[in-house]
Amino acid sequence: MPSGSRSSIRSCSGVRASSDSTVGFRNYTAYGGFLPRDIGGVWIAVIIAVFSYFSIEMIAVAAGEAARPEVAIRSAFRSTVVRLVLFYLLTLALMLAVIPWTQAGSTQSPFVLVMQASRLPAAGGAMNFVVLVAALSAMNSQLYITTRMMFSLSRAGHAPRSLGSLNRRGVPLNALLVSTFGIALATVITILSPAGAFLTMLGISAFGAMFTWMMIFVTHFFYRRASAKAPGSFRMWGFPATTLLGAALMAALLVTTAFTDAFRTTLVFGLPFLAVLTLLYYFHYRPPVRHSPATI
Repeated sequence: MPSGSRSSIRSCSGVRASSDSTVGFRNYTAYGGFLPRDIGGVWIAVIIAVFSYFSIEMIAVAAGEAARPEVAIRSAFRSTVVRLVLFYLLTLALMLAVIPWTQAGSTQSPFVLVMQASRLPAAGGAMNFVVLVAALSAMNSQLYITTRMMFSLSRAGHAPRSLGSLNRRGVPLNALLVSTFGIALATVITILSPAGAFLTMLGISAFGAMFTWMMIFVTHFFYRRASAKAPGSFRMWGFPATTLLGAALMAALLVTTAFTDAFRTTLVFGLPFLAVLTLLYYFHYRPPVRHSPATI
């Protein structure tokens, strides 16, 4: 970031847009041009942007509880794409027109900065409340998806049996309690390192999400090949090129995290964790190989 931009950010004290900035489309090309960090900056920004789309795969996971999953998945994905375009992409475009990209940091939400720049009474506090509600909603969805996966893995024989048990109300309480461990760990990290807690947790959690997405592409490729002639299968435009491209891009993003300061913890914590899970599966949960009489 240029030194002049840093000084303007300090002068605004996080309350309103700097005096040398104006509201309008000028902010798209000012402060270093349309691509101030070139293509490399765009690539790094993609890693951060992927974080905003984490857990979109929960639509397919939750389809197991739907009465007609073939209809529910299509409707859910179409509405999700429309909402992402309206409430995420267009919102970011409007925010960039109000405040320069140099003022969007990790210490305060850009949404709050935009509302403060509007000088409406209590606008910043109201937006802070909205951000907190959105964060609680995201935490609730993450807790659901983690508990659901713990329960499913246990019922499939790939996790401890206790995680697949239900209480009297039909709630997988053991899986829920294990899933809340991540919330407790995030709280401890925030207390110990409040300044770098967000980027640390973002880097650690990025491995699980990006590796899961990559494996979803790989699994989808082999599944579509095996069930290409199955009746009622979903149509997939561009298969297999789009699926292979998605897997390659996710693998490239994972490798790129090793060369960025903010995401260097991604592979440092992710690869050892993946190795531990692999060893646990190999020695404890891998089903025994059964040979048929013909094979013997």
